[in-house]
Amino acid sequence: MDEIVIQTPARLHFGLLDLHGGLGRIDGGIGLALEQPRTVISAKQRQGFEASCPMDPGFRERLEASVRAVCGHFALPGASVEIRERARPHMGLGSASQTLIGAGIAVSALYGLNPSAKEIAAVVGRGGTSGIGVAAIQSGGFILDGGHRFRRGEGSKSGFSPSSASVGAPPPPILARYDFPNWDVLIVIPQGEGASGDRERDLFEEACPVAARDVEKMCRILLAQMLPAVLEEDLESFGAAMEAYQGFGFKVFEAATQGPLIAACADFLRENGGVGVGMSSWGPTLYAFGRDLLELRVKAGRWLASNGGGEALLTKANNVGFQALSTAISD
Repeated sequence: MDEIVIQTPARLHFGLLDLHGGLGRIDGGIGLALEQPRTVISAKQRQGFEASCPMDPGFRERLEASVRAVCGHFALPGASVEIRERARPHMGLGSASQTLIGAGIAVSALYGLNPSAKEIAAVVGRGGTSGIGVAAIQSGGFILDGGHRFRRGEGSKSGFSPSSASVGAPPPPILARYDFPNWDVLIVIPQGEGASGDRERDLFEEACPVAARDVEKMCRILLAQMLPAVLEEDLESFGAAMEAYQGFGFKVFEAATQGPLIAACADFLRENGGVGVGMSSWGPTLYAFGRDLLELRVKAGRWLASNGGGEALLTKANNVGFQALSTAISD
């Protein structure tokens, strides 16, 4: 192939499951792949390396380093990669993983290779805390990952840290993946920015370990309420489970790092018909579920315009993972 263009889905991260570690594992969590916003990546064969990300020029060096790493891992001669669409970074939508892993998948496909998203994630250094973004790229859907071994020798994590500071930790195993119901998913992004870099690492150290009783409550909500609701397409039970899940563990700390604007927006969504309202990762992205949320999207847009601006997007779950949009075959 001379060129391939692929798209990867954004993801919502509903919350890390176990940052206590008393049973010998940490991290774990649940999340959902989204149709929009998406990341669109073009890759072309070439000798050497070239990368561009016009909507975020500061990301170019990181992107090029990942392309080099993938080419080195598979002994490929080189590639040119361009990011044509990308969700804004540090919004809680997993844009870094979608871009870096997606670029690795596209470059590999240029040369007839078909590695898994998990293998690419290990090469480019993603998935050291959460496996949701990796699994979202591979197969989409509603995802539960099993976290990492904790302080149990080689291959385990020795401390509480985000993916960016978890170099060497492999992407975690996926315990469950299900197609998500055809509900509307409203994405609302008020003004603000989630934690990243040194600040994110410092916040992990400040908040962890979380109380074991919180982890136990979250596990019960997940297994006895949320997962059955997904399989039975029970929107009301799913919404109740999501609201309850967000009230425990590390998610409480993540929410506390955001200002009153995010809390006010979440209240607005609940009061106007949103079900299962929550914040993705460190925010500021909020989400709500429903059967028909077009009217709420319009209302949310007006609310944002009156409160500093932002974006409201109506989408669905992505249940397939990454997709090739086009390919060009050389003569």
